Amino acid sequence: MPGLLLINNMQTQKFPVTITLRKTEEMIYFSQLDLVHILERALRRTDLPLYFTQGYNPHVKISFKNGLKLGVEGEIEAVVYFNEKIDREAVIEKLQKQLPQSLEIK
Repeated sequence: MPGLLLINNMQTQKFPVTITLRKTEEMIYFSQLDLVHILERALRRTDLPLYFTQGYNPHVKISFKNGLKLGVEGEIEAVVYFNEKIDREAVIEKLQKQLPQSLEIK
């Protein structure tokens, strides 16, 4: 069809980086879903080459190994996916600046 423009915006490869987050002090009163939103917003502010889910409402691709209960201090492992190969230390350095004080990367 003339005038039809097809754009292929498919991301082909994703590169995982595993980080361990430590939830303490005030952050223990935030649920797992709140933690997901906080981490996603912090990642968007870093300007790193993030991998997004496909579909109508794309989100940053993040996977959690397990969940933390509300009101409990602890550690949680998260896998964040990127469009290109990236150094883990660079991710930690940029991300830690964007996270709240009681949520730190180990």
